Amino acid sequence: MQHKPVLLQETLQWLNLKSGAIVLDGTLGSGGHALEILKVIGPRGRLIGIDQDPSALERTRQTLAAFQGQISLHCDNFRNVEHVLDRVNLPAVNAVILDVGLSSDQLEDESRGFSFSRSGPLDMRMNPENEQTARDLVNDLSKQQLEKIFREYGEEHRARRVVDWIDSERRKKPIETTVELVKIVEKAIPYRGRLHPATKVFQALRIATNDELGALKEGLTAIWKRLSGGGRLAVISFHSLEDRIVKWQFREWQAAGTGTIVTKKPVIATREEICENPRSRSAKLRVMEKS
Repeated sequence: MQHKPVLLQETLQWLNLKSGAIVLDGTLGSGGHALEILKVIGPRGRLIGIDQDPSALERTRQTLAAFQGQISLHCDNFRNVEHVLDRVNLPAVNAVILDVGLSSDQLEDESRGFSFSRSGPLDMRMNPENEQTARDLVNDLSKQQLEKIFREYGEEHRARRVVDWIDSERRKKPIETTVELVKIVEKAIPYRGRLHPATKVFQALRIATNDELGALKEGLTAIWKRLSGGGRLAVISFHSLEDRIVKWQFREWQAAGTGTIVTKKPVIATREEICENPRSRSAKLRVMEKS
């Protein structure tokens, strides 16, 4: 399944892009948002793209091949945005988009180990060059550390029970694959309702493996420094932990008088988009304008 950019038209509308603008896409993915942004900002516009996943950058290079002279793509984490902009001698940008969800391409790739519905190694690294994998966390962390991850990052209230089962199994042999972990979680948590029992556990491990919440907090601060006056920052998040960070940071900036929240409530997908792209169901877009 090809990745579809979520809340695309809403993002373009709320970013209020001008012809010739310099735009930063901090989470390129497969380039869906970037492609439409380039069409709006025109031939005098410029797009700086960042993604920590090398395979995502390769897909984006193909998607944006027609705009070769207007784009500058970087394999990095958006928390390092200031270093990236220094590299290309840009003191500021006019608009920023962050889509902090996992792409369909990453989920579909069994070798990455992101999906509990696919068989693969327990990896979950956004950047394959990073050392720590989800396998390391599952097998090496103490029971207390694992429980904390599942409770805080997965909001899994049955975390202790899951960890007890994991600990029992890893004492026999290391847990190596997504399938092994799913079977353990299914033993620990009865399957009730629509949500698979491994959903929150996998979310928590992915967040911890990639320090996603730390990156979001640092990235927002760094981006705000380099956003020009009148420029807008749009963030699309997919779960409550990310959305909470964005919401409170935006409120803090507004209270300090450095910007104005332009989306009074988070923008969500239409019924039509949800039918066409089910992963958009949990997406929330928040936009802030710098003073």
